[in-house]
Amino acid sequence: MSYKSLLVTTTLCLSLLAGCATMSVGSDYDRAASFAPLRTFTIMQREHKDVQNPLIPTRAENAIREELMRKGYQQATDPSTADFSVDFTIGSKERTDVSAYPDPYVGSGWGWGRRGWWGGGYWGNDLDVRQYREGTLSIDVFDARTHRPVWHGWAKKELTRSDIENSEAPIRKAVAAILAKFPPGSGGGT
Repeated sequence: MSYKSLLVTTTLCLSLLAGCATMSVGSDYDRAASFAPLRTFTIMQREHKDVQNPLIPTRAENAIREELMRKGYQQATDPSTADFSVDFTIGSKERTDVSAYPDPYVGSGWGWGRRGWWGGGYWGNDLDVRQYREGTLSIDVFDARTHRPVWHGWAKKELTRSDIENSEAPIRKAVAAILAKFPPGSGGGT
């Protein structure tokens, strides 16, 4: 392998890893629930009021439907016959991170006196304030017969301008990352 192709491959791998590291994903589930009999689903229909772009909930719903079907589940033609119901919440909010860390400064406060050395270094504070928009997608699975929640998955990511202007790909990526953990024990972990 030539140096140039090695450099390109390394850069591509590091870029992919950096992209993966920016999204945090997690899940939780009811340990008493049985996921083996789940075959058919329905997506709960409701209004998503706090979303500024009305295309966002539609894109999320489509991505969830397609990912569940890719995993082998079937959408029930009659919602009352589904084994499980899926709901989701999607949105974003402005976040502010404030980090304080000492800024070393040694002034002229050192000296020698009758009692030995006196004075000391001064440690001031340096603040780093950063504002950003964080996007969150939560997916909830309910037992369709008991209406009890059995699984919850979420993803959070700092949104870039590109994510906001071209939302379909980041939504699909978040849905895939979340549903990789469904059902529990499918190799995706918790």
